[in-house]
Amino acid sequence: MRPTRSLSRTLATFFLTAGCASFDVVISVSAASSHGPSGSNDTLTWGPCTGYPAPYECATFGVPLDYARPSVGNTTLAIIRLPAKISPRKGYMFYNPGGPGAPGVDYIGQLGGTLQQQFGEGWDVIGWDPRGVGGSGPNVSLFTEFAEYDAFWEQIEGAGKPEARGNLTRPSDVAFFRSQASVFDDFGKQFDAKYRAKRGDNLKYVGTCAVVRDLVGMVDAIYGRGADVNFYGSSYGTLFSAYLTQMFPHRVGKVIADGVLDAFTWTRTPITAGIPVDFTDTEKVLRAWSTTCASSTNCALGTIGNHTADGVISVIDGILNTAYDVYDGSKLSLFDFIANGTAPTYSPAWSFYLLTSFVENLLYGSSNWLFLDSFLSGIYAMQNNATATLNSRSEVNHFLTTANFRLSRRSMSGPWADMSSVWSQAGFAIACGDSQHPRSNYTTATLFEQVIQVAQNSSPHFGTLLVPRWLCPRWTTQAVERLGDIRSIPYDLNIKPKNVILVIGNNADPATPFASAQALASKKRLGSKARLVKFNAIGHTTTSNPSTCINNVIRSYLEGDLPEDKGDDAPDVICEVDSTPFTQPSE
Repeated sequence: MRPTRSLSRTLATFFLTAGCASFDVVISVSAASSHGPSGSNDTLTWGPCTGYPAPYECATFGVPLDYARPSVGNTTLAIIRLPAKISPRKGYMFYNPGGPGAPGVDYIGQLGGTLQQQFGEGWDVIGWDPRGVGGSGPNVSLFTEFAEYDAFWEQIEGAGKPEARGNLTRPSDVAFFRSQASVFDDFGKQFDAKYRAKRGDNLKYVGTCAVVRDLVGMVDAIYGRGADVNFYGSSYGTLFSAYLTQMFPHRVGKVIADGVLDAFTWTRTPITAGIPVDFTDTEKVLRAWSTTCASSTNCALGTIGNHTADGVISVIDGILNTAYDVYDGSKLSLFDFIANGTAPTYSPAWSFYLLTSFVENLLYGSSNWLFLDSFLSGIYAMQNNATATLNSRSEVNHFLTTANFRLSRRSMSGPWADMSSVWSQAGFAIACGDSQHPRSNYTTATLFEQVIQVAQNSSPHFGTLLVPRWLCPRWTTQAVERLGDIRSIPYDLNIKPKNVILVIGNNADPATPFASAQALASKKRLGSKARLVKFNAIGHTTTSNPSTCINNVIRSYLEGDLPEDKGDDAPDVICEVDSTPFTQPSE
């Protein structure tokens, strides 16, 4: 998922409703004696999970905080496994759902069975909470109480509305937007100072390189030292896939990258410089959804928009513009909406930012499409008829369990659980620490100018949602190991792994454009050691839409049947969706 304050889109429902498992088994593991992949020669022992019934099994695994300096100390990782249903086991697959900061234990605890159906009953499915996330150390949480968390964000929001309407073409909007840069720069400094004062050195031990070393260490401990690393990464998790090919090319087994976050941009540029890359396809996604809606009899917005994509987009523009124009600075929050449980609480003055974020969130998966249509058509009716209402409690509940905004508070559990969005705590330390900051001269003002360029030229509907990245320019703690600092890894990240990896990208993905998948699989990068799958789908990653073709490609790959290499940078396989809520299932 790209890093924004409303980051966890595809898995939003899961992250807001799932509880965390606790772990009954604690394994003492010695620190690594060298700067190697594994933290120990010890064997990991499994026990029952609290929160997920058998056959799930859980454990913790000790790893060095700093693989180059094991004397610094250790921390522990929370792990969960769904064992293969048949014996002998055919394989094992580690899985990460994204983030940065997504709890892998919760994800596998909820959806491990679905993944096992996809991989095959002979596969173990393993998830873990990466460093600083959920039940894994070190502790990098800044806020421990909801009141403290809300107070900080309300202080920031009190400075003024950080978003501006649409494509930032009105001079007054651009001027106001620019005026916020210095204010938010000061908040960035405050945020960094608060974090360093509370968590200190912990912040530098949660980088992506360390997580990849942890992954290799877990494989060593569970399946034998030197065993192939089988890994499926989704969204931000695809960085683990890409890093693995460069850091441990000789250990690459069955590796899948689904919804590719561009590793080159993440590694070789400031994190904020990825803005144009990440938002490449957002307008393409909105238009594709609007086209599908306009041609369907199941989409009310299509009727309102005279059954044309332009008409649907015009209706959406009207809804968002009304919310922007009548905004009066009041703090009508999502919790006000939920507490009252009735539509009259909502008014067209509700935050433009919140509405725009909500639309983008719901474009991440086709399971949200009918609700997006219902919600927007309800708002349209209210804005054009003062007596119109939404469908009260059912709509509110769906809103709560679908949208992962700051005000949507995720359940707190586990020793260092995130307070809200996965980007709100560990995600900052991970992403900002991975980037070139503080050594680059990329400033908050530069970031704001880049947002203006993106909003005006490539993403007029969603470009101004990018402002939460203002935290990274003032972040002063770098990860102890960054991929860009490993001298043995070429600048172009083009080390060829021993085995072929599978790279999948959606044709219209609001967070990870197909171009990023294409770049990873290109001749310049992995070349013949990658197979590129293009999924003609609207949404984020393959979880966005059902597809027998995608399932077959993944299953065949795991069984050793590689797609034919086309020999160029074009897709090796093209898959279609089976159906969407606006279409009938394909024959």
